[in-house]
Amino acid sequence: MTKRAKVSETDRIDAAFNRVLSLEAEARERVEECRREAAAIIAAAEERAKSVSERADLRLRRAHAIADASVARALHELLAKAPETNGVDGLRSVPGLDESIDTLVDEILGSVPGIRP
Repeated sequence: MTKRAKVSETDRIDAAFNRVLSLEAEARERVEECRREAAAIIAAAEERAKSVSERADLRLRRAHAIADASVARALHELLAKAPETNGVDGLRSVPGLDESIDTLVDEILGSVPGIRP
């Protein structure tokens, strides 16, 4: 083998190594870019989940406020129907009180599995 052939072969090997190193560097850059993109997607998803959770909490608080107002109104109506009573014991004679309480409990707990048949 001539000296020139050896140099040519060495140049080809060097060129091949350089291509491999270049492709490896490019692959590392792409992997890092994917990591950054994944981190941004995760951050956006976490922010969206937080926003959904906050809206759900707000809606639950509003629903509780509406329910509380409804219970207060119903209690006021029951007390308005009651004859002059002597405290809580007198409320037992209010017509429809037991049925009203059962209805209220069914409305509140009726959708909770295993609480009320």
